This record gives sequence, structure tokens and C-alpha cells, in this order.
Amino acid sequence: MATFDFDTIWKEVLDKIEESQYFSEDTFKNWIRKTNLFKIENQIAYVSYRSKITFSLISKEKQLFEETLNFIWGEPVSIQFMEFREMQKLMPEEIVQQRTVELLKAEFNPDYTFENFVEGKSNQEAYAACLASCTQSKHYFNPIMIYGNSGLGKTHLLHAIGNYLQTERPELKVFYSYSGDLVSILLDAMKTKNVHGNTVEQVQAQLIDNDYFLIDDIQNLTQSSSQEVFFKVYNSLISKGAQIIITSDMHPSQLTGIQDRLVSRFTKGLVVNIQRPEFDTSRAILRKKLEGYEETCPISDEVVDFLAHKFSDDVRSLEGNLNRLIFNATLENPDVIDLEFAQKVLSDTIILSTPSDHLSVKDIKKAVTVYYGLSYKDVEGHARQRKLTTARHMIVYLSHELSDTSWTQIGYELGKRDHSTIKSSYERAVKLLKTDKAFALAMNQIKEGLE
Repeated sequence: MATFDFDTIWKEVLDKIEESQYFSEDTFKNWIRKTNLFKIENQIAYVSYRSKITFSLISKEKQLFEETLNFIWGEPVSIQFMEFREMQKLMPEEIVQQRTVELLKAEFNPDYTFENFVEGKSNQEAYAACLASCTQSKHYFNPIMIYGNSGLGKTHLLHAIGNYLQTERPELKVFYSYSGDLVSILLDAMKTKNVHGNTVEQVQAQLIDNDYFLIDDIQNLTQSSSQEVFFKVYNSLISKGAQIIITSDMHPSQLTGIQDRLVSRFTKGLVVNIQRPEFDTSRAILRKKLEGYEETCPISDEVVDFLAHKFSDDVRSLEGNLNRLIFNATLENPDVIDLEFAQKVLSDTIILSTPSDHLSVKDIKKAVTVYYGLSYKDVEGHARQRKLTTARHMIVYLSHELSDTSWTQIGYELGKRDHSTIKSSYERAVKLLKTDKAFALAMNQIKEGLE
């Protein structure tokens, strides 16, 4: 029987023992459930435990476990119990394989679909790109990289892709992973030496054997040896025509700790920004979330507008505060959730929250560097290339116009330049707005993104 069946087999064994009520519910949950079957070889089943208490319980009832396993397995086997760390030393390959199997399982949150993703001006490009990647026969843009702050819907879109493909195109193989989990499995594989072959190559082959490759939060892939493996996997996937979709909390040009050769590949496809939801999208998200609560928990339009205005920095904050409001309504049972009730429940949150219309120099610097494909170091440095000086003028102008920031403070954010240099830069930007159509167009586009 294949290795990837062992988890399922042992789960069936434990389920059957649990049904017999031989152990108390708490004992079974806290100790027995935390055992694992690593493999069955030469009629020996290798089962690991993680504590002396667990070993004391299972060793006394070894016959029970063996009889149940024999029934499920269909052939007579004897069980050898081993402490988990000892098992790791004895069977490193099996452990890596088990973890890899778990990693490769395509499990997507059923609540994250294209249907319940609220589309608006702030995210429509990302939404369209992800949907097109599923429905079009040819991958016109590869990779697709979606970037933006946490809580804006990037993970939702990756899961929406997975859910769509599993339903509409089940013949395709889809891989999804948070980058931290991917690093973990790659490091484990690298540490593993075995007589059956190179474990890294085995894991690499499994990763390549996919039609869609979805990686969340790529900015965490900073471990250098993991990047080497990822680079090989990436190139192989592109060569075979697999679709790669990546998310990040920043533009690829601002990624630190990621090899330049990877960054350059990320920018070759389609790079799409998700911004914080504008007012109308925030309202639509709230209305979508409130479906089904209309009768049991009526909420006034005034409250919806209040939430959309106060908590639109990210979708999680928006939905979290709505959930808090609904929860308190179930406790106090008001006739309707009105503005007075909402302000009372969320008073502490409102005090702590930052006004969504406040912009800092850092916000503006990020928007400008993303637009021009530059890094913070580029604009803070002293190089005089036209692209760099233009970006600096842009940052200075927007910082002065859109934020309550002094010339000195702006200068500090731009490489500790003095206030006279910053003031001159502002005056230069004013002239460029009148004489340089490209500069004026860029200014309008960046301002639109900041609004």
C-alpha cells in the first residue's frame, strides 16, 4: 500500500477504537490521537508517540491496537512503538514524505470563492486576472503577482482559484501553499539523507507535477537554499506551461532577501496591486456579509455607512468589527442596530483606529516607488538619474500637498536631506506639472491610487 495512505489508515484505526469507548474521551483526545503511523514494512507497523504518558497508555493495550490495525489493513502486522524523535532519526524520508503529502493536499476554504468576493475599483484588476487565469485556455500572463497590504483579499483570490478549478476543471492538479510552509518542507527535505534517492529532488518533482502553482506571501521565502530549489521549480513550471500565481505584501521591486533573478521573473508577467477598499466597496462588502441577518439582526443604513467610513483600511478589520457588532447585538437584543448602539460597542476601537484618510510620507513614498519600479534605497540615495530625481520630486510634492508634514520631516524620509533641498524639489515639481505631460499624468495616477 502506498505511503500516502498511512495517515488515512491510522485515522480509521483510531476512529474505530474511539467508537469502542475503551478510553475516556479526554484521554483519547489528549494522548491517543497524537500518535502517528509512519509506515508498514515487513509486517511491522511503525507507530510514534510524543510523551511517556501516551506510551504508557498504548503499550498496555498493544493487542487492541494491533487487532484493530489488522482488521483495517487486511493482513497480520505487529506494532512497534517508537518515540517521535527516534522515529525521525530512523525514518527521515518517511517523515518528509508525510509532511510533503500534507503540503500537497489541495485544501481550499469553501467560503473563499469568486462568487462571494466583492469586486470594486480597489481590487477589480486582481479579480479579473485571477478569474481569467482559470477560464482561459491559454495563460497570457505568467506569473501573475498580486501585491498589497494584509487583509485586502489576496488569500481569498488564491482560494477562489483553487475552489473554481476543483469544481470546473477537476482533471487539473493545483498546488497551494503559504510560503512559510513551503520553506519548512524544503528545509526538511534538504536535511534528509537516504539510500533511496535524493529527497529534495523527490519533493521538487512533486511540486513540478502541477498545472497551477499558488504561493501566498512570497516575501517570506527568504531562506537562500529554499530559494535555490524554488528557482528550479519555478523555471520548470514555466517551461511546461503551468500557471503561477503569487501574492506579496509589497511590490516585487521592494522585496528584500529575495534573489534578483527571482524578482526579475516575478515582474515579467502581470503585477497587480490590491488597494484598501474605497467607500462603496466597503459598503458592498458589509451588505454581502449581512446577508441572512436581515430579520434576526436588522442594521440601519447609517451604521453600514459608519462602518464603511471608519474601518475600510482592510477587509479583515471591516468584517471583524461588523462581527463584533452582531455578537453584541445577540447579547443585548436591540430592536435594531442603530448608530448609537454601534458607537457604544465600538467606542474603544474607534478611539484606537487611525483615520483612513490620513496619509504619511511613508505611504506616499511606497506608492511612488511602486509606480516607478524603484526601491526606497533608490529614492533615498544621491544618484541623479532622471527617473530617480523625478520620483523624488513626486514624493516631495505629494507629501506637502496630501499630508501635514514639514519640509524637515519630508527631507528626513528622503535620505535626511535638508529643508532647503526639499523646498527646491517641491518648486521643481510645480514647474514639471505645467510643462511635462508625463509627469502630470503620473501624478494624477498616483494620487488616484492614494485616495
